[in-house]
Formats: sequence, structure tokens, C-alpha cells
Amino acid sequence: MKILELGKFYPPERGGIETLLKLWSDGFVAAGDEVDCVVANTAAKTVRETQNGVRVHRLASYGMMFSTSLCPAYPFAPGRYPADVVHAHFPNPLADLACLRVPRKTPVVLSWHSDIIRQRLVMGVYKILQTALLRRADRIVVATPNHLEFSPWLPAFRHKVEVIPFGLDLSRFEPGAFDAARVAALRARARGRAILLNVGRLVGYKGQRHAIEALRELPGAVLWFVGTGPLEAELRALAAAVGVADRVTFCGDISDAELPCYFHACDIFVFPSVTPNEAFGLVQVEAMACGKPVVACTLRSGVPWVCANEVTGLTVPPGENHPLALALGRLLGDESLRQRLGAEGRRRANSEFAVPVMVQRYQTLFQRLLREQRSA
Repeated sequence: MKILELGKFYPPERGGIETLLKLWSDGFVAAGDEVDCVVANTAAKTVRETQNGVRVHRLASYGMMFSTSLCPAYPFAPGRYPADVVHAHFPNPLADLACLRVPRKTPVVLSWHSDIIRQRLVMGVYKILQTALLRRADRIVVATPNHLEFSPWLPAFRHKVEVIPFGLDLSRFEPGAFDAARVAALRARARGRAILLNVGRLVGYKGQRHAIEALRELPGAVLWFVGTGPLEAELRALAAAVGVADRVTFCGDISDAELPCYFHACDIFVFPSVTPNEAFGLVQVEAMACGKPVVACTLRSGVPWVCANEVTGLTVPPGENHPLALALGRLLGDESLRQRLGAEGRRRANSEFAVPVMVQRYQTLFQRLLREQRSA
């Protein structure tokens, strides 16, 4: 089977969708498929390369507008790289245009990562293209049922929607795959106090300020932030203002090799994102794979579906400090609850959110569409 992947960027460019795009592409190739992956370059030149058997085409880009690359060759990719199935990733206007040029006999599968939230001012015009895309797609795949339930756009196309959760490479979080001595050293750094961990960009919608505020009610805990971002200075100032600066550590960017050590060192993963910009929360799955309970927020997105309340973690209202502190305090005071939620999180991560599971589910969908196309 020949698959054409239409994405925004490809690693080493970093991001959640970029990580998933590589996992899909590598997974399909490992399963015996041919994959061309078309993305925008970050420079005004086209670069073609092969990574792990995936033919990656980074097309020349001449800047950005409304978070979209100015990449004039992109919409013509389906004609240049014909495939049995086209797999596109939303939101990405370039991929939308390319999908509309795909021959009708070729199935188009659209992975709907999230609704457009930050660019609502342009939706008056863009929704025309979006509607055409939704009509053209043969299947629309969402990562959780909540993506369908809370979207204003998808219910009209419910008959096309299927749920396939995102998957991650969980092998690096298994016992023996990380440095146990490093984990012990990190635990020692906390000097016997419980470790609350947050991983992600330091930006407003991630809600890290609420974790800092909640820490005031948790005197026996420390809070570690892994990641950088424009709000770091503001968050440092907040920690000082509320009197917890000595218990908040900004760890900066951590390598992929070392990150599992931080997950295994922590007691609870705190995920206080406050808007549906947080559509899924892949880092939740990483924490769950390490057997750690998660405290997340009841967003109108896939986040609370991943963090199943009272099953793999606890969920609280977004943007409220005291309920967050209560949930964290409840877990800190009940080791058996932490162990139960953590064990169920590990089981759920491996059964629902592992790469082989995701890839197999997508392949089954692709093959079904091809059979339907041949019998039509």
C-alpha cells in the first residue's frame, strides 16, 4: 500500500503533531507500506531525504502567515506523489488544499487533531475551505470521543467520524530502558519531599500558574517544570510572590533520553491546562506509561478522556487553584490510591496509546476503504 502523508513539519522540527507524524510514517513503513511524507521546509529551498525508509519531502517555504507556511508547491503534492491512500492532518490549510486535488477514486483520511481555536478571526473565510475538506474526506479520525462531542464542526459529518487514539513509543519508559541511578539522584534532590511534575511549554494555556498557586496548600511537595517558554520569568516572579520559590524548580529543556527519568522520579504528574488548545495531552500518556497518577482539568477536549477520573487520575475544573490543590493533596495523602491509579494508567497506556496499536488501527481503516473503493 502506498500512503501519502500530508503534514506541517517533520522532525527534527519539534511538536506533538510532528512526533505523531513520524510515528505514523515509521510505523507504516515497518509494516511493509511505502510512505511519502510532504511537509513545509523552514527555508526557501526544497529538500528531499529518506529517513527509516520514509521519503520525506520538505518543500520550499517563503515565510509564515496565520501560522501557515507560504509553500506554493504544497497543494500540488498529490499529483506528484500518487498514492493508494492520502492521510492528512488538520489543522493545516496547505494540506486542505492538497486534499481537494486528490483524485476522487483515492481515499482521503483526515486526522482531526483539534478545532481551530486561536485563528477565529479568519474562520469566516476559512470555514468555506474547511467545509469543502470535510465533504471530501472519506473518513475523519479523532483521537477521543470528546473531539467529536465538543467540536462545532464535526457533528454534521458524524457518519464519517471514527475514533482512533494517538499512540506513542512507550518502550523508552519501561523498566531497564532508563537510568535508574539518575532517577535515584533526582529523588534525592527533593530531600524527601513529594515531587509534582509538569512537562510542556511555559505558555498561558498550559495553566502552570495554577500549579504554583496550588503549591501554597501543599507544604510537603516540590514542583518541577520541564520545558521553556515566554512565561518563565512571569512564573518565577509568581512563585516568589506567593512564597514558594524555594520549592519550584525550572528544569529547562530536557533531552528525550533523560525525560523518562523525570517521569519515574515524580510522584504525581500535574497537567493544569486551561483551554481546549490542549486537545489531547500526549505527555499525560507518557506519565501514565511510567505508572504515575495524573491530575488534569475537565476541558472541552480530549484531555479528561485520556485522564479518566478516578481510574488513571483525577480531574478538576480548569483555572481553579483550590480544587487543584485538593486533588493533589488527596493523592499525596493516599499512597494506595496513587499506586492503584498509576497501575491502571500504565495498563491503559499500553492497551490504548501504544504506537503498534495506533498503526494497526489506521492500517485496518485504510484497507477497509480500499476494499470499499474497489467494490464501488
